[in-house]
Amino acid sequence: MVNEKPLSYLMGQTMNLIKLGLLEKFKKISLQLNVEQYVMLHLINLREDITQQDLANHFQRDKSIILRQVNTLIELRYVARIQDKHDKRKKNLMLTQKGFEVFSTARNLSVELSKELLKGVTEQEFKDFQSVIEKIQTNTQQTNFYSYC
Repeated sequence: MVNEKPLSYLMGQTMNLIKLGLLEKFKKISLQLNVEQYVMLHLINLREDITQQDLANHFQRDKSIILRQVNTLIELRYVARIQDKHDKRKKNLMLTQKGFEVFSTARNLSVELSKELLKGVTEQEFKDFQSVIEKIQTNTQQTNFYSYC
């Protein structure tokens, strides 16, 4: 399949537009959060035993970069580190009450943006889109973090 614009360009441009739209919504209500931090809150909300290493694996980033992001979330009182119940050397991350409230607000804004962006897209078109995305993810031969959650 030959396209004028490669898939990497189309996906990159689309993600940038989505991120900008979400950041704009966050700024309108003075929500102190960037898109990566929002995704981190989402992942932490999904799992009780998530660690910084799990986040580094998900984002495919160096642990030091993730550490700075997590420390920022801790300073904002959105996240807390807690000792693992089974392994005292391990620290898990959890949302605080404030973090859950911020996450819920951000998630609502994300859903609102999704509805705006999907205007005119039929249910079948969206299912087809999801199918294509899943095939692309499978073709990358990388572990799907969400199946781990």
